[in-house]
Amino acid sequence: MTITCPHCGLSGQLDDSKRPAGATSINCPRCKQSFPLPPLESAAVAQPVAPVPPPLPAEPAPLRPCPSCGGIIEGSGGLCNTCEAARNRQPVSGNGINTVPPPVPAAEDRNSATCTVCKGRFAQSEMVRFGEKLVCASCKPTYVQMLAMGMGNTGDLRYAGFWIRFGAKFIDGIILWVVNFATTMATTFLIASNSSPQMAIVAAIVNVCIQVGVGIAYNVYFLSGKYQATPGKMACGLKVVTADGDKLSAGRAVGRYFAEMLSGMILLIGYIMAAFDDEKRTLHDRICNTRVIFK
Repeated sequence: MTITCPHCGLSGQLDDSKRPAGATSINCPRCKQSFPLPPLESAAVAQPVAPVPPPLPAEPAPLRPCPSCGGIIEGSGGLCNTCEAARNRQPVSGNGINTVPPPVPAAEDRNSATCTVCKGRFAQSEMVRFGEKLVCASCKPTYVQMLAMGMGNTGDLRYAGFWIRFGAKFIDGIILWVVNFATTMATTFLIASNSSPQMAIVAAIVNVCIQVGVGIAYNVYFLSGKYQATPGKMACGLKVVTADGDKLSAGRAVGRYFAEMLSGMILLIGYIMAAFDDEKRTLHDRICNTRVIFK
């Protein structure tokens, strides 16, 4: 079934067969808010009551793999003993939303690791392993839902750092400078050749409009097209995506172009922010909710 978070609008597919028995709510992997799940489609149709056959002799329950960690489930439960114990230890706040316990400092436990979801440091003995990833007990239900909705790989994005983005921007700047220089010389020669002050002003206005139009077309064609990267970013092996790893729309590419102007107007501080951000976001990345990652 398709479920949509009423808080942030994130949608995804949830397999009814993987839905835990009795589950009535889910935590959104983007905004971390809880919202109720719709009833199962199979439960909406009343089934005729079949006669109950006589009970058979009880047999030992077969060993089954745990859907969370891949371990062995002993008995008739839905999780292995380790995952069940981690869920029972999970603290819950008064409004029913899971709360993340304070991280364990690395000095207190040399075997600590980083949670894939919340990025906090925890002792490995208190974490659940999903393949090669470790998730803390509080984030385990969220990560299970992310896997069920096909969103478990969002934490695998490799964000591009400040200097490689600087190199990509330098290459794009050279390309745009050549194009803008050619258009400026052409319009200046054609419009302002009569040495009139009024025509010189008109030529300057036309040049600015052409440069802005070229910049918009440059970003829309490359960022929202099949390349997802300008020539400079392609040369550096980068691309621009949304926070979910999707391709940018044309409108978001235009907005990012004008937001990038703001990053440059404040003494380039908007660009320098990428050097101190965990996801290497500049000011225009924050405004448009975009990320620059390695391909």
